[in-house]
Amino acid sequence: MLMHPFLDRPYDPQIGHFLGGFEIYDCEETLGEELSQFDLNSAEDRKVLIYKYVVHRFRNLSYRHKFLFFCVLAIALDDPKYDFNALFEHEVISHSALPPEWDEMQDFRIFFEDIYKYLAEEWGGDLDRASQEDPATW
Repeated sequence: MLMHPFLDRPYDPQIGHFLGGFEIYDCEETLGEELSQFDLNSAEDRKVLIYKYVVHRFRNLSYRHKFLFFCVLAIALDDPKYDFNALFEHEVISHSALPPEWDEMQDFRIFFEDIYKYLAEEWGGDLDRASQEDPATW
């Protein structure tokens, strides 16, 4: 079983983890201000955000961790009923928050499709390497 890279527990990646770099809780004046300059409905802005806050953030994961993380995203994208909108809903009792205007994105799915596209480009070698192995042996 593949273990979490930083914690003593099994690795269980979730779709919401892709949004972790955009969390502005207690950083509204810094990260929140920076993120508010971007338009999520703009393909170019999404690309900049994804490279800076997703691709860069997870660059040090092992090829096996990247593979499992990528597979979770692929499974969600293959499900036409997957509710990507729910990932952007703010929970009042939560200690996490995305920029407030982000829930006004026109197409939440396209944000994750872009993440998939850019990760496939950047992680291609790692994904190929991991796909040659049996995950049951990890």
